[in-house]
Amino acid sequence: MGKRIDLKGKVFGELKVIKLSDKTTKNNTRLWECECVCGNLVYVLGVSLRAGHYKSCGCKRSEKRDQGLEEYLHRDAIDGTRKSALTSKLHKNNKSGHKGVRWNESRNKWTVTIGFQRKQIFLGNYDILDDAIEARKKAEEKYHLPYLGGQENE
Repeated sequence: MGKRIDLKGKVFGELKVIKLSDKTTKNNTRLWECECVCGNLVYVLGVSLRAGHYKSCGCKRSEKRDQGLEEYLHRDAIDGTRKSALTSKLHKNNKSGHKGVRWNESRNKWTVTIGFQRKQIFLGNYDILDDAIEARKKAEEKYHLPYLGGQENE
């Protein structure tokens, strides 16, 4: 095997090589201990560092993902109500066939709720499924229709 290249003190992207660690791969290849600009320690193969496969601990990817999610939620929300949630598909375990209408085993009734502005609004318990569905539809007209119709309260 050839002589190991000393990477101590070198910088690869956001990673600074601190030392050759005692940690090894399954093949007993030693890993380099690196510190990311965010402060995290990572252990990386020297060949991977030199090839540019590792440039950070992954913190940049997480920051970018979180920022993208925040931007999406901001675009998707009107007055705290997510537009995409209003038009999402029915959950596969739904027994009533309608959003916000579920069978309440302990009460032996259909319980109806609707989500609006980050809150769950209780609409009542019903003996008859059709009555529960009707209550949910009226609530959708009251709470959701203005948002689905493109009317934004600014």
